[in-house]
Formats: sequence, structure tokens, C-alpha cells
Amino acid sequence: MRDSLVIVRLSALAVIAFAAACVPPGEPADSRFAPQATRPSSPPAAAPRIAGDESMAALTAEVRQLRIAVEGLARSQAETQALGMTLSAQQGRIQQITQQHDAVRAGMAASAMMTQGFDGRLTGLRDELSRTTSRADRDAIEDQIRAFELDQSQREVELRETRAREGELARELALEEGRWRDTLARMEQLSQ
Repeated sequence: MRDSLVIVRLSALAVIAFAAACVPPGEPADSRFAPQATRPSSPPAAAPRIAGDESMAALTAEVRQLRIAVEGLARSQAETQALGMTLSAQQGRIQQITQQHDAVRAGMAASAMMTQGFDGRLTGLRDELSRTTSRADRDAIEDQIRAFELDQSQREVELRETRAREGELARELALEEGRWRDTLARMEQLSQ
């Protein structure tokens, strides 16, 4: 009920303001329709004050204030909507980076376990080599040791690259979270 009363009042104010805006100040409303020849060439004398002029001016001012308020509300709503979309996109980006970061960390943990396994296997092969006396067996064990050492060095390179990638993702995640907090703060400022 209250909303419909406000709408009716705003509509009436808009019509009154429009009608008032169509007539230049100091000119009677019907002078626009008079032929040019009958208009006085000298500036018009001050129009007599008509009862209700003050209320018309007050209504016009109120309509202008309402228009400014509605425009401000529209701008605020558009900005809030844009910020909401930005927050959603940033949240998706944070989730994506978090998943990548978690996958890299899991890969690092697996590489670390594998490296420990290589170390244990190399230690076992070196012990076996020290006990072996047969030249053919020693050559076979030495080939295995070289293969394990080569594999281990490749794993260490991969692990260094993985650690570097993990650091990049951690920095990227911190940056995105900072942007997300800034956008959230801007949105909270708009809602106040």
C-alpha cells in the first residue's frame, strides 16, 4: 500500500515538474501559443505572484532531488552488480589456483618419497657392490647404480622446478586473495 502511494506521488511530482519545466521562468504558460507579432518587444514585466508558486518550486526541487537519488541508486546498483561479478570471477580464480597449488604440493610429496626410495635402493646396491666379487655381477650392479643416479638427478631437477612452481602459485594465490579482499571491502563500502 505504501509503495503504491509513493509511486503515485512520484508520478504526480514528475508530471508537475515536467509541466513547470516547459514554461520559461517569468513567462505566462499560454504565451507560448500567442503569435510572435503580439508579443511585447521589451522584456516582460515581473509576473504577478500566483498562489501556489512556492509549492510548485518546492515540488520541482523535490523532483530534482528524487531524480538525483534515483540516478545515484542506479549507479550504486550497477557498481554493486559489477563488483559481485568481479568477486565471483576472483573466487573462481582463487579456487583454480588453490587446486593447482594443492596438486603441485602433492607432486612434491610424491617426489620426496620417491627420492627417499632411490636413496635406499642406491645404498643397498652400493652395499651389494662392495660384497660382490664377480666382475660380471659388479658390472651389472654398477650399471644399475648409474641408472639410479641418472634417474635420481632427473628427479632432483623436476623437484626443483616443482618447488619453483609451488612458490609461484603461492605468490599468485596471495595476490588473488588480496584482490578479493579489496573488492569485498569496496562492496561493503557501497552497502553502507
